[in-house]
Amino acid sequence: MPPANQISIDLLGREDLEHTPWGRIITWAVTYGRYIMIGTEIVVLLAFISRFSLDRKLTDLNEEITQKQAIIEANADFEKDIRSLQEQLTKVKSLITVQTKPVNILTEMQSMLPADVYLESFEIANNKLTVNAIAGTTQGFAQLLANISSSSNYTQLDIGDVTKQALIGIKFSFTAQIAGRQR
Repeated sequence: MPPANQISIDLLGREDLEHTPWGRIITWAVTYGRYIMIGTEIVVLLAFISRFSLDRKLTDLNEEITQKQAIIEANADFEKDIRSLQEQLTKVKSLITVQTKPVNILTEMQSMLPADVYLESFEIANNKLTVNAIAGTTQGFAQLLANISSSSNYTQLDIGDVTKQALIGIKFSFTAQIAGRQR
């Protein structure tokens, strides 16, 4: 017996469906919709897979940050010491560049001192000389003031407290501006 013809039943009626607006939408959704769904699934799978890689990188970065924080904390005291030293070096540098030459001032002051005059204190700050001294006689007191007044290295001589004490002599103080830099 010869094979029977196969009977095909199409309930949608493809020939008529392709020509109607609803038919075109259904045809487009069935053909291109599949590609869109497959593309969306690929993107979702790639995002899911990349999540593992990104999680590993995040963990590595957190571990690295923790290690570096430990190193920084361990060296905090060392850094404080270095910063303190840098501040001190800055102060010393500014003192060296701004200060006058105290050795030369002391040498000059020594040459101006009469034999019976002694210095109790001697301070140089901001180009200003402040001295507390004791003179055994009024001649020594007058001679020292005359020597300082006649020197071109000192200006604005101001005499402070002057007191005469029986056993010590004349106790006095003075300040003078240092004119320019000493050589």
